[in-house]
Formats: sequence, structure tokens, C-alpha cells
Amino acid sequence: MIVEDNFFPDPKEHPPTITVAEICERFNAAGLPCKAERQNDNVKVVFNGRKSNLLFTVNPSGNLLTATMPEESDYNADFACRLFEVFDSIGWSYEPTND
Repeated sequence: MIVEDNFFPDPKEHPPTITVAEICERFNAAGLPCKAERQNDNVKVVFNGRKSNLLFTVNPSGNLLTATMPEESDYNADFACRLFEVFDSIGWSYEPTND
């Protein structure tokens, strides 16, 4: 079984207008230093010093559509809280998925 953490915007209340650079700025401001790596229609955000990463899908304008954090992530409660706070600040919700 693979468990992933998924984050989704509410498109009616929070249309996808945040860019990769903007989300990285928010993570950095929250004490989660990171960098973005473009991969075709996806962007991988890698957090410095951690195995954790996020995989974002983006639209042609470069705005974020969805985010997934793979199971093999290396995060603790403090990291997770700051991560959730950033997503909450842009109106995205969390939904665990079991595949």
C-alpha cells in the first residue's frame, strides 16, 4: 500500500493563481528552505536537508493546481505543522489518499 499526502485548492474560493516561486517564498518564510525543479508539466519542490519533497502539477501559466507529498518523505511534527500552515494560508486543503 502506498500512502500519499495530497493538497488541493478549492477552485471556487481560491482559484489557482499562486506560482511555484510564490509558494517557495512562503515555505522559506516559514523556515522550510527549499528549491524548485521543473519537470515538464510538474514541479518538484525539494526541502533542504530532508528527503521530503512535493510534486506539484501546474497549468500552462505556471500556476499550481495540485500537490502530492510521497510516502518516503522525511518529516516530523514541526515540519508538518509549518507545511500545513503554508497550504492553509493559500486556501488549500489536505486529503490523505490510500492507493
